[in-house]
Amino acid sequence: MLGVGSRGDVQPLAVLAGALAQRGIDARVVALAEYASVAADLGAGFEPFPGELADALNRTWFVEQLAKQPLGQLAMLRRWVATLAPGIADTLDKLVEPGDTLIAGTLARGAATAFALVRQARVATIVYTGQAPTLHPDSHFYGHWLTGFRPYDRWGVDVNWRMATHGGSPLTSAVAHRLGLPAPSARAATQAADAHAVIVAASPTLVPPAPDWPRFVHQTGYLAPPPTPDPTDAALTAFTEGGPAAYVGFGSLATFSTTDELTLIHDAARLSGIPVVTSAPPGVRPGPLSDHLYAVGSVPHAWLFPRMAGIVHHGGAGTTHEALRSGVPSVALPWGVDQPYHGRRLHALGVGPEPVALQKVTARRLADLLAELTGPGAEGYQRRAREVAEQVRGQDGVGATIGTLERCGLLPL
Repeated sequence: MLGVGSRGDVQPLAVLAGALAQRGIDARVVALAEYASVAADLGAGFEPFPGELADALNRTWFVEQLAKQPLGQLAMLRRWVATLAPGIADTLDKLVEPGDTLIAGTLARGAATAFALVRQARVATIVYTGQAPTLHPDSHFYGHWLTGFRPYDRWGVDVNWRMATHGGSPLTSAVAHRLGLPAPSARAATQAADAHAVIVAASPTLVPPAPDWPRFVHQTGYLAPPPTPDPTDAALTAFTEGGPAAYVGFGSLATFSTTDELTLIHDAARLSGIPVVTSAPPGVRPGPLSDHLYAVGSVPHAWLFPRMAGIVHHGGAGTTHEALRSGVPSVALPWGVDQPYHGRRLHALGVGPEPVALQKVTARRLADLLAELTGPGAEGYQRRAREVAEQVRGQDGVGATIGTLERCGLLPL
């Protein structure tokens, strides 16, 4: 399981690897060393490669300008992957044996395919959102760009798919060089990877199945973590049970949050009169920060979200699925990539208001969102959130993914 990316890229693979390990299959996650505990908690094997997520998200003025546009986001990814590529190539060269199965996200699918050519590895790509090529807007994370002119739209989604693979081209080139292969073009790398299965590990409720998906695409469902013991934070329990509280968080980006953002969240909680739980940024000790704000460390969303009256989050795939499973109204403050899509889908499902771009959020706007999610007018959101949660919780994404791997000949006999 090649997890090149943030926790949102690594945790689903660890869930899958842990489930396979319970079936007696040697399944290991290859990821940044900082995610070793994620794999261990889920019963998955783990192999680290050198590097840090902070290198990808170092907050400078230049990086923040790049992050405002899709091509800038791609450039950031490529730059980060280039710094990791030699170490990942070394790690994989030592690990991959002939006949192994490699399951990779889009950044590593070119590298995985190189091992298929040289070491007869079995390969699959895994995505967690509406990323596979389709002309159906609700099923693609850039569906709002589709024009209805089919030739142009088809060209656009195909280019987007190639660019997703191209984001990992420094890693593809490094592995190809190590294995004695020429570095492929983005088109050639995409075509080679598309000869193998692509798994859409997203709930069909969030990402509706597209009838024009290529035959190599298989939708399975969200890879939900298994239940975990409840946290033993008595103060947090008291805070969440003291009255309706809401959650505001930004996923893995919380690691790079500033005190300015914490101040914004506190001001929004004060303006709305709604107590807020948020992730503790660096330098802030988890615990009550005021009567309005509680900072948490590592607390499972599956435990926390159902105890909230409303959820405001960044719109990452894993967090969006957990918000849907909670049965609580939610809204996204997206930053980029697939997050705006998830925000639009939440609103389309009726579980919350329209998303607000993170760059445009003020304390007043956030306070209004908190009130809209939890106030007297939220009955419609609450009803739909409960209905959608029942539907999503009834889907077995882990079982469906393992079944798909079996049917595609990707598991040991």
